[in-house]
Amino acid sequence: MGTAAEIIFRPMQISDVEAVAEMDEICFEEDGWDEDFFLEELRDEHSDYIVGEIDGKIIACAGIKIYLDEAEGMTIAVLPEFQGRGFGKKILTEIIKIAKMRGANSMIFEVRVSNVPALHIYQKFGFKIVGRIKRYYMTGEDALTMCAKLEDLKCKLPSEK
Repeated sequence: MGTAAEIIFRPMQISDVEAVAEMDEICFEEDGWDEDFFLEELRDEHSDYIVGEIDGKIIACAGIKIYLDEAEGMTIAVLPEFQGRGFGKKILTEIIKIAKMRGANSMIFEVRVSNVPALHIYQKFGFKIVGRIKRYYMTGEDALTMCAKLEDLKCKLPSEK
């Protein structure tokens, strides 16, 4: 059910917050964000959040915060039953496109050291590991800081074809 070609991306709305917070808890357990956090993010002029839907069901979300010319990846989540089908790559491409449109030149993410699939996607796109933050997550797990200049990324956005 569902391939990456069938996903529709759109800006996150207030009406999506409950479903997105539930997805975040499923994907990130105790490190997941609650509804209040997402509501605050939607009100923040520096933030952009999108959701990915298949047949009206939200199966992915991503968010960035942009200050000056740098985009900080706040979250990328894909429901477990939809992982491994290319949706993570698609939503990352969409959020990079938004960052570029908003004037960002670089992007940074913190990634759980155990999240090997995400690390591989970011590295395939051209993100480099630039640091490690000890005990970053509530579980005590470390995060790797990954960064890239957006002009150097190995993804073709629709406007660049």
